[in-house]
Amino acid sequence: MMFQTIEEIMWLLILYLIFLVIMAIFLSIALSFFKKSRHTNFGNVFLTAFLIVVTYFVIFWFLSGWLAWIVALIIVWLLISVSHNIGFLAAIVVTILAFLIYVLVAILLGMILGITLIVIPF
Repeated sequence: MMFQTIEEIMWLLILYLIFLVIMAIFLSIALSFFKKSRHTNFGNVFLTAFLIVVTYFVIFWFLSGWLAWIVALIIVWLLISVSHNIGFLAAIVVTILAFLIYVLVAILLGMILGITLIVIPF
């Protein structure tokens, strides 16, 4: 993907920032379910979300397929467990909770806005 103008680069950066904020919000909500988690203010969670995205970028730049997913998820879970002082299994649960909350909010927003999903049968 080559960018032709500065405007295209700026739109990409704006979308990237919006994605990071949304990711940090859901990660913060998922971390709030664990009482022993530390560093749960938005700045620390935003930094964790940023490091997660950078980790995915670097891993998928050099690897591909299932190996990339496995390595990236293990590194992300280690990053969450170390950054927020929770265990490795709790980091897995936080990741799953954040994803489920994201899906639930997306479905609710779709219902509120009247957006229907088109399901393609296989």
